[in-house]
Amino acid sequence: MKIPEPVIPGDIPPAELPALLRNWHLGSKARRHLSRRRFHEVTSLLDRSGGRALDAGCGWGYGLFLLGRRGFEPFGIDIVQDDFPAARRVAAANALDVALAGADLGALPFAEGSFAAMTAVETIEHVFEEDRMSALREAWRVLVPGGVLALSTPNERSIVERGKRLIVRFPFLKRLFPAMCYPAGAVPRERYHPYSYHKPVPPAALRRMLEDAGFEVAAVKTVIFVWKSVPDALFAAARLVETALERAPFVRGLASTLVVSAIKVERSAYVVSGSRGEKSSGRTAT
Repeated sequence: MKIPEPVIPGDIPPAELPALLRNWHLGSKARRHLSRRRFHEVTSLLDRSGGRALDAGCGWGYGLFLLGRRGFEPFGIDIVQDDFPAARRVAAANALDVALAGADLGALPFAEGSFAAMTAVETIEHVFEEDRMSALREAWRVLVPGGVLALSTPNERSIVERGKRLIVRFPFLKRLFPAMCYPAGAVPRERYHPYSYHKPVPPAALRRMLEDAGFEVAAVKTVIFVWKSVPDALFAAARLVETALERAPFVRGLASTLVVSAIKVERSAYVVSGSRGEKSSGRTAT
């Protein structure tokens, strides 16, 4: 389904204009592509329309806009609410009714089964590592049975993330690539901030975590090879290369973005074996 881009009102005060909106969504062709495609890939995995949908880490509201256009009633949360004024202006400019709340993904202020779907675009890697299982269990709790969690996160196996891990080992290289989100080391909780914390989850580990939380993983894919600094004049060529690489076996696993969808299944359908939830033959574990 082709969804038109949202109207971005011109009266957003400079102090309220989010960096992700100014520098990415409205930035160069490559940055626009990276920013928008992640949201489209995630929301396209929601095959059921209607009902409430929760967007975790909603920022200025692009995900909320896409959820609304797909027939959902969008509800956005973010642990940092700096972008909420812009989100409200964007929603109003597009005749979209949205609800916003400051909330921690690890302690959601919603009743069990409140949402038909949930999205989290480039969010889980910013959650403090020790809190990630709590966040996924909370996602499971607030979804209806059969509800879908769709998310994107940097692909830990990608060329980009491998390059970042190499760069941080050599300070002289880091000076050549200053404007990057480098992987966080051992950060104490008192120094944690989601904007500066970047720790991608390896694909296999993310699958295990989702299954441990009670989800059944439905789809996994890796997308996006276009580099954010590609000049506008070379963007069309970069997109052709990206399309070819995403179709190439073995190579496509090195794309920059991991996209996953998972379905909430009843816990009675699982038995506990070690640290992983495994499907039972339909009997409730006792």
